[in-house]
Amino acid sequence: MKSKKNTLWLLIADSKRDDLHCAIPSIAWIAKSAGAEFECYLESERDGSLFARNGSTIIGGYHHQQFNYLNAAFDVKYILLGDTSVFRSSIDVFGGEIIVESDSLVDVYDAVLSHAAISSIDAAIFAGSDIVEINGNKLEIGPYLYPEIWFRKALAFPISLANSAKKKFNIEKISLLFVADDIKKSLKRSFKDFFVIDTLRKDDSYGSISLRIAERWKHKAKALAFADPAAVHAQIATLCREDRIAVYENKNKILPKDVVYSAYTEEKTKIADDVIRLAEEIGNRVLVGRQTGDGDLFAWSKAGLCLQIMDPNRPAFPVVTNVPHRWHKAGKGIWDDEPDDETLLKYAKEGKILSTLMWHSGEMAHNEAMLSLFDLILFTGVKMGFGVHAARYETCPQMWELLSVPKSKGGVLGHAEPVLHSGGMGVLAEVNCPPKILGEHCKDSLSRIRRIAGEFSPRGYYAFMDSDLPTLSFVNKTVFKAVNEAGMEYFISSATPGRNRIVHRGKRFTVINQSCRVVQPASPFVRITTADDLETYPHARPGWMIGTLDAPVIAFAPYIWKHGSRFMQLIDKIKNNYVNVLPRTIARYARILEENGFVRKELSRDGL
Repeated sequence: MKSKKNTLWLLIADSKRDDLHCAIPSIAWIAKSAGAEFECYLESERDGSLFARNGSTIIGGYHHQQFNYLNAAFDVKYILLGDTSVFRSSIDVFGGEIIVESDSLVDVYDAVLSHAAISSIDAAIFAGSDIVEINGNKLEIGPYLYPEIWFRKALAFPISLANSAKKKFNIEKISLLFVADDIKKSLKRSFKDFFVIDTLRKDDSYGSISLRIAERWKHKAKALAFADPAAVHAQIATLCREDRIAVYENKNKILPKDVVYSAYTEEKTKIADDVIRLAEEIGNRVLVGRQTGDGDLFAWSKAGLCLQIMDPNRPAFPVVTNVPHRWHKAGKGIWDDEPDDETLLKYAKEGKILSTLMWHSGEMAHNEAMLSLFDLILFTGVKMGFGVHAARYETCPQMWELLSVPKSKGGVLGHAEPVLHSGGMGVLAEVNCPPKILGEHCKDSLSRIRRIAGEFSPRGYYAFMDSDLPTLSFVNKTVFKAVNEAGMEYFISSATPGRNRIVHRGKRFTVINQSCRVVQPASPFVRITTADDLETYPHARPGWMIGTLDAPVIAFAPYIWKHGSRFMQLIDKIKNNYVNVLPRTIARYARILEENGFVRKELSRDGL
């Protein structure tokens, strides 16, 4: 017998509306009061590039597929604020209930309150403009106001709707949020009593404004977000659902003379220390959002904080993480068709080079790139490893399951290996992270992945950065130990790239290096981009070739169109010049090479 679906209210609106900073958190708490889940989709112009203001394209981001999945998983009811286009005909075909369809926020509030059987309003907020100007700088502060509305369970309106709101809902007492002084005076004629929550100050910035809001509500928060206005704006529904408060500030610039490795890895947000403090006070070290640069990641990692990177509509409907989705048990495992030890020893004696590619991914935002690479596997047969976090499985459970489906049935089983990346909960720099916390992140991630994927969970680990950037010579045994104790069999390190090395070895654990000496000033630091980069690999025979690529800037749709033919030259070389295998096979091969005297015993060893 099928279980009853949970109800989901889906708000669809144009992202350009100037009342969304009020509408989204208001409807979010009303939906929760009605016992419904809540999600929001904002229509906009799209280009699909990395860190795009409006995220993925509709086609490249699989929005319709995700919409269909949403309707299969939930009993979806729709709130259409203004003219909508993308899913409008599908709603009609699916026979979905439309709670309200109106261009008037007041009318939408009236309808959803009635649908939730809420007869009176305990709190009303009038908010100033979502974009303000301070000292000549325009600040988009609207997205950061949602905690004031969500946690108060307030009905929020832009100031322009003050009179119609008063008339419709018989509002007498109001609170004001960043409302200009001249407007406050005019409101005294209509409202006898109002409370000023906060107002703009002459020296305000994104940091000071968002931190003041965060301080007021950190006692209610379960987690923290750090993100620019566009990213927060698109994710308000998720941030409310997860009881997150959001902060942001631009980064501190450093002088060229003070740069040790690269400005991008050393410049950090001006409120980096406040982010750490708030996360520790809340008790959750997993941030969501977008960094100002890799310097944020290195700074936060010192306290064990990781960042689950999000873009608008990547994924289109994050609420799917609430849907239990267990993969079907397949007949074969990921590594069943890989060469056995006897074959690997034969390869060693024949002087063969084994090859694989590893894909770096900052996670939640990059599902569409990874799925494009699945398509690549289907028509080339190339084998590769995919950096994964728990969110890859939770936000894309249906399409990511192709990893467990045989190629003969249209899947990529045996050609795509999931490899736990950067702690598995969000991006962090292992070299800075306290080992105990790194191990906890790995264990938490693996537990969540196994609930979905079972036997198709990672057995290996790929590091974001476990060495020192200036020399890449530091071998961090404490990181290896933490990852090994979390249950991993092997580790692909950033240390000592180039000539084949077993960086560290235990009884049941192998740490291997990457093969190419191409090093970049931003993540992923040790990486390749073109077939020419493979020439930086010392072609020792026998041996291995591991090349890392940056998933979104290779496999997001705009980059496929621009540079796809260049990338295919690399794929052809990987397949035709070497024996192409999965990453775990190379870890096994490395041990066989060392045990039989083909690779020098060096660097560090222990009894793990």
